[in-house]
Amino acid sequence: MDDITKKVISSAMKDRFLLSRAIAEGLSKDLFESQEEKIIVDYVLKNYSKSELFVDVGLLKEAITEEGMFTPKVGELIDEIANEEPLSLELLLSYMDVLKRKYAEKEFLSIGKKIESYVELKAHKENIMDFAGNLIGELRGIVQGRVKRRLDPMRFNLIVFTAELESRTGEENLILGYSMEPFTLLTESLSGARQGFYYSLAGAPRRGKTNLMLKTASAIADNAHIPILYYSWEQTARVLFLRILSQQTFIPPYILETKNVLNDPTFSKRYDKGYVKVESFMNYVYLIEGRREDTMNRIRSHALSIMQEARTDKVAIFVDYLQKIPTSILYQDLAQQVDEVSGGLASLSLELNCPIFAISSFDKEGSKLDSEESLQRPTMFNSTGGGDIEYDADVAMVIIKDFKDTNTLYEKIMNSTREGRVDPNRIPHFDILNLYIDKNRDAPFGGNIIIQYLFLIEDNNLVEIGYKDIAQDRTYAKISRVFDWMLENGYLVNMR
Repeated sequence: MDDITKKVISSAMKDRFLLSRAIAEGLSKDLFESQEEKIIVDYVLKNYSKSELFVDVGLLKEAITEEGMFTPKVGELIDEIANEEPLSLELLLSYMDVLKRKYAEKEFLSIGKKIESYVELKAHKENIMDFAGNLIGELRGIVQGRVKRRLDPMRFNLIVFTAELESRTGEENLILGYSMEPFTLLTESLSGARQGFYYSLAGAPRRGKTNLMLKTASAIADNAHIPILYYSWEQTARVLFLRILSQQTFIPPYILETKNVLNDPTFSKRYDKGYVKVESFMNYVYLIEGRREDTMNRIRSHALSIMQEARTDKVAIFVDYLQKIPTSILYQDLAQQVDEVSGGLASLSLELNCPIFAISSFDKEGSKLDSEESLQRPTMFNSTGGGDIEYDADVAMVIIKDFKDTNTLYEKIMNSTREGRVDPNRIPHFDILNLYIDKNRDAPFGGNIIIQYLFLIEDNNLVEIGYKDIAQDRTYAKISRVFDWMLENGYLVNMR
């Protein structure tokens, strides 16, 4: 028995999470060579594959003895396994691939010997077509053993779905993914952050992309209580943390960094309230400073490690920016690099069955289109490195500034200062942004979806305003609601 087989069996026996993942990857007694290995693996699979109980190594000898399968060699093997430490999830998956490859190679050798024997025999007792048909069946078995997932006909999906329908209660589940509340409209439009979906967000500089993604990441962590890996090649972990803290406390990062907010009555109340909010999800969010070695494979390794540590098969990944993710090959053409990374993110979302969000920067032309003078708006095809990202993504979003609505709100605030209603010395920096959902696979709604946000720049915060109606010329009522909200929440100071 080699170290690989001992470590795989030990991991499956000692760690319930690793056992479930090994079974999903095709763990079976056929992958092992010795009879003793087969006996132990067969017993574990029969008695623990559908149980939440842990394998008791101490009672394993007694249990196998009762089944009449115990031998001195089986006892020695159990003792050796007991001394092995469980593998990491990533290593377990790699070792499972090694075992499946060895099994396939052994089967190929067996098939080769059968062909050689058949050719050497002068008088064939079996028809050559029947003989070939049997070999095809054996080859098919090897292929099925090598693939990572079982391939079932659609009948299986129908049976499972019907059972799901029958088990539903009267309450409807309106979203398919993880809630992104307080982004109600975004959650509604995308049906939540869905497992196995790749989301791309593009925009020009200073359009709140990172802040939108940080708040989305915090929301998923708070609502779903699953690990969130947030990679940034643009900001340090401290800067990202301060942005999240700022979003929850409504205190600008600069003030958090420079002032003793705990001694200020106003800031102290905000900080205490925000601290409680951050505390509710702080154990789920991992802020990672991207480095040259953080390729797609390294991101996958991190995700598998965190999933194992958290004892869950659920995770969400955020990447800021897509164009910054390093590749093993140094491409001269940025478009080739972006194509590899974008395709890799799409594949990783399917492999890990998790939502992946990737921020993409605009090229110079895209940034020019996001201007007050432009008659056209940018799209995902204006992303740096080409527009192939939209083909890979399940959801493609573009965020741009709404110059008309921003100017209208600014004019209303200025009029209020002239009338003496609002303190002119305490006006925050803000923009109104439009989030265009240009591609929305399996969307719950038809047509174009545009969600408007009030971007409060000092607080790094975005607040949903509502859906934008492009046919609506007059926006006075909407702007008045935004103005009133800013007054109620202290972003504007009422002088009356």
